[in-house]
Amino acid sequence: MFRVAICDDNQAVCFNIEKIILDYQKNCSEKIDILVFLSGEELYRFIKEGQAFDLIFLDIEFEKLNGIEVGRMIREELDDNIVQIVYISAKQDYAIELFENRPLNFLVKPICYEKIIKNLSFAMKLQKNNNLFFEFSYNYTSYKILYKEIIYFASDDKKIHVITTNGEYEYYGKLSELETQIEGKDFIKIHKSHLVNYQYIVEASYEKIKLSNGQTLNISQAYRKEVRNNFRMRRKENQK
Repeated sequence: MFRVAICDDNQAVCFNIEKIILDYQKNCSEKIDILVFLSGEELYRFIKEGQAFDLIFLDIEFEKLNGIEVGRMIREELDDNIVQIVYISAKQDYAIELFENRPLNFLVKPICYEKIIKNLSFAMKLQKNNNLFFEFSYNYTSYKILYKEIIYFASDDKKIHVITTNGEYEYYGKLSELETQIEGKDFIKIHKSHLVNYQYIVEASYEKIKLSNGQTLNISQAYRKEVRNNFRMRRKENQK
């Protein structure tokens, strides 16, 4: 089941998004569960109590706790780096503030059917990719780790280090072979020895990136143009 939260203090907006998703579900093979929240506090409290969502359509302007702060609390306080957040607003000038919360997209009201479905479909695709396992063996022990829990891979010639949200693992292997193995997954090569999960990047500059676990990794000169083009392409896709 794919779980969606819609959070907006305007009931008409919530109803419109919910109706679009319900209409789409009629021709969708996967069941979609939708919950509506009219305040950021209500949504945050619900998630804090242990409920999880795959996608959140989140308004920015609330009287008390705004959507940017809710997103920050979800990412930092609840340590949820997996849920996809699509911000919605009547204003267009939030891009810089939103980047730290790593949203899937930012939609300007009024919201059309096509954009809701495009983001819903993309989030569902990401969920399917993230639910697959990365498998490897080390010291006669086999491991299966969800891709969505892997922050980045690091190579030191003979070994691959797998840095995850639950700790670090290692195995003997080559980064070139790993690249082939994870082709199609959401990883970016920023260095000859680093493959980073895009979902965990919270800041990016020309020379380095910052990850959600607080680590900073350098982007080697050989990959700066490629990384920059990758980010630019993602931004264009999100703006369509």
